[in-house]
Amino acid sequence: MDKTLKESSENSALIMPWTCLTCGREAPGNFCAHCGEKRRDDHDFSLRHVLAEAAEAFFHIDSKIFLTLKTLMTVPGKLTVEFFLGRRKPYMSPLQTFFVCNLIFFVLQPLTGLEILAPSLRTYENNDRFKSIAIRMVDQRLAHDHLSRTNDQQFNDFSVRFYRNAHLQAKSMIFVLAPLLAVIMAVLNLRKRRYFSEHLIFALHAYAWWLLWLLVILVIAALSLFSSKFFGHQINLHYIDLIATSLEFGGLGLYLVFAGQRFYHDQLISAAAKGLALAFCSYGLFELYRLLLFFTALYST
Repeated sequence: MDKTLKESSENSALIMPWTCLTCGREAPGNFCAHCGEKRRDDHDFSLRHVLAEAAEAFFHIDSKIFLTLKTLMTVPGKLTVEFFLGRRKPYMSPLQTFFVCNLIFFVLQPLTGLEILAPSLRTYENNDRFKSIAIRMVDQRLAHDHLSRTNDQQFNDFSVRFYRNAHLQAKSMIFVLAPLLAVIMAVLNLRKRRYFSEHLIFALHAYAWWLLWLLVILVIAALSLFSSKFFGHQINLHYIDLIATSLEFGGLGLYLVFAGQRFYHDQLISAAAKGLALAFCSYGLFELYRLLLFFTALYST
């Protein structure tokens, strides 16, 4: 009898209204219905409770990342569809997805020994499309800083500073590709009368996928170069670059075909035509990105 009365008393105390310390509203249960604040309980401060909450938060985030990346890589367009259906709890947000893929790429890319998103100064000056303007602008910058190209020490120091700046700026500048692709998507799907935000989310997921795909390509290229050196065969870097570029944008084009079918409800022929057009547009946007990166890195060096 005493035990029953004690449990009844505890239950009554549990459901007694309390004043939320965050918003000042009266709340009847364990959580404030207005702001979601939790009722204060001395048990919350125990070490066991704190560790349990930390573990739950970690594994919840970990499961979200794993499911999001798995869905992104294996089912093109599904994350975008799920986002606009309102099924968002199991996945990271589009921005989180993009930034996580960005982080994964820029953490692991240096391990391959190859660079594509932040080329060196020498790469720009050897590029057929940028060569003339790059050399002229670098010489102007060197003259402004009273440096000489013929002085190996000065030019090498300048090149190192340029590469460092380019690598740092590439992490954030790669983000500008998504809005530019979204504009192209809006034009190609003008009759579908979609909001621009829909095209933008689609583009964010596309470039998040592209960053991971690009990392896979760099790993394969690095392993190929390592194997060729190990077995005493020299691979022409020009052909490696050509194959990598084809895979890079060919893969993105295929992703956009299947993602377009799923999100825009395109027929296969229409989706294939758009995917081909977008692959070429994406290559053009990438070249524009590298040119912008050259300017910003050069004038911040």
